[in-house]
Amino acid sequence: MSQKTKARASKKRTVRKRKERRFATHGNYMAPWVAAIGLLGALLLGGGVFGLWIKDPPIEYASYLVALGGLGLGIALWFAQSSLAAIYVGDGGVALEIGTEIERLPWCDIESIRVVSGRLIIRAIPGLGGPPTLSFPLKAHPAAAAWVLKEAAERMPDALDVQKEVLGGLPAPDSSPSTEREIEDAQVAGRRCASSRKVIAFESDARLCPRCGQVYHKDHVPSACVTCEDPLSGRTLQP
Repeated sequence: MSQKTKARASKKRTVRKRKERRFATHGNYMAPWVAAIGLLGALLLGGGVFGLWIKDPPIEYASYLVALGGLGLGIALWFAQSSLAAIYVGDGGVALEIGTEIERLPWCDIESIRVVSGRLIIRAIPGLGGPPTLSFPLKAHPAAAAWVLKEAAERMPDALDVQKEVLGGLPAPDSSPSTEREIEDAQVAGRRCASSRKVIAFESDARLCPRCGQVYHKDHVPSACVTCEDPLSGRTLQP
């Protein structure tokens, strides 16, 4: 076999891996209402301690202040510990790491992306079986939000419904701190081919649109994606 033939065969065997960026959550953010309850709890607890053990004679209702203050601080500490560990954005769509579970919405399943009351809300097309929505606060995760909007503009621009004022308050996506990883939890088995409606029995039978992640059976890949109209000939990815 000639060197040129070997190089061509090696090139054919090369398969581009699907990748995504991981944005770890920041522990220094606290929702305003949680901060308010914590502050009020601290004030009540301080007043109760003063009235119960420092003031002479003690104030009759000081013990209630101590109890209410401790309750307020406990509530604030509880809700300050977010279960959201990380946000993933990339070839696989958007995913939230909540505890030990990952909830994912591929780009092809997204109906709309909006900002409501300071939260980025990603809504799924009804009836597809995945999570109906994914959401997270912008102030807590500005870097992840910026990357979601950047990727959505390139992959599913029709789903974007975000005002320009919101974009101006986010950091530049390219400057966002994140780590890149290969996607290992595609979970496409059981989905139907978007072209033939044939059920994908094995992940090895699936082929994915490189732009929106739409799923096709390897024997029924159209020339262009039925969702984003991106050309597919020779460009599909494997899960």
